[in-house]
Amino acid sequence: MTNSFPVFFARAATLCLAVVACDAKPPVDATPPPDPAAAGEGQPAGSEHDKAPPPAPPEPEPEPEIPGGGPDPLTLGADYSTSLGSPTGGTLSGGVPLPLHGPGYRFSPNKDEGARYGTVELVAALVRSAGVVHEALPGNTITFGDIARQSGGDISGHGSHRSGRDTDIYFYFLDEDDKPLPGKAIPLDTEGKGTDFGDLEDPDDDVQVHIDVPRTWRFVQALLSQDDLAVGRIFVVEHIRTMLLAEAAAQKAPDDVVQLFADVTCQPRAPHDDHLHVRVFCTADDIAEGCEDTRPIFPWHRKRLAAAGTKAVIAKRTKKTKKKEKKTKSIAQAREDAGEMHADVTEFLDRRNAWAKKPKVGRPYCN
Repeated sequence: MTNSFPVFFARAATLCLAVVACDAKPPVDATPPPDPAAAGEGQPAGSEHDKAPPPAPPEPEPEPEIPGGGPDPLTLGADYSTSLGSPTGGTLSGGVPLPLHGPGYRFSPNKDEGARYGTVELVAALVRSAGVVHEALPGNTITFGDIARQSGGDISGHGSHRSGRDTDIYFYFLDEDDKPLPGKAIPLDTEGKGTDFGDLEDPDDDVQVHIDVPRTWRFVQALLSQDDLAVGRIFVVEHIRTMLLAEAAAQKAPDDVVQLFADVTCQPRAPHDDHLHVRVFCTADDIAEGCEDTRPIFPWHRKRLAAAGTKAVIAKRTKKTKKKEKKTKSIAQAREDAGEMHADVTEFLDRRNAWAKKPKVGRPYCN
């Protein structure tokens, strides 16, 4: 999972041609004598006549068809990528890069472009889901954070994100005038409000934000409705989960999608009040190659795999994977590392303690 506490936040040279005039015009039927100056004769070595014309400037590199380069994820077959091992100890073969931007979305400019690789199913689903919101509720853009490295494996700041099946998704934001704001890791309080603290020591650059609930839910609904993607977990703080369920009811979302969201959402040890962490299940083909899942395995997913002639393989938590999971900072560690902060930051962090600890909700798949 992602760090629990973000540290809130620098053409061409001109060729001259010499024209030599003659004092006397040659007879009409006579061939003009050669011009020594034009031929370069009698000129001292190293003169302008010895120099070759400067080379033409190089043609500019064409912009890649897909922003950031790579194939169009919507054109790739399921066999293009393979997720191997578990989310906390696996790797990725044939990682597909999320384009840096597209209709209704962007990859966070604050993140390493080398951490935007995932399975073809996940990356294509992100692009399609963003497109749904872009068409249905235009005017705002969703921002994606880390997915995995091109070949998976260790990735800075995460205990998972190693096999191309995890992704961080920032909430759609609005400012105080309900104008769209770019998504980033901003923790939200129980009213869905937060502050983009720039310089933690200077209150003058603070920007108040609140979650754009209708668009955030519409994206989640689109993602959960993808036929070739099985979402296994959405890690999110409890009060944002509650807001999204209320919005689902207001939008009269399909009952099966709402129930799926209710089942897969859970607040983990790190609160995830600044983003959604989505994890998807292994595909049947990837299971055959060594892909491993984490619990819970829902009844509907067992049936789906059984229809494909296979079953989920549960990853074992070894000492090595447990050690990786502990790489993420605690809230206290992050707060200490942030250094000096002005009073409003301190006040928010003190209030954050009320929802930061993993709650005991007693739901079947989140307890």
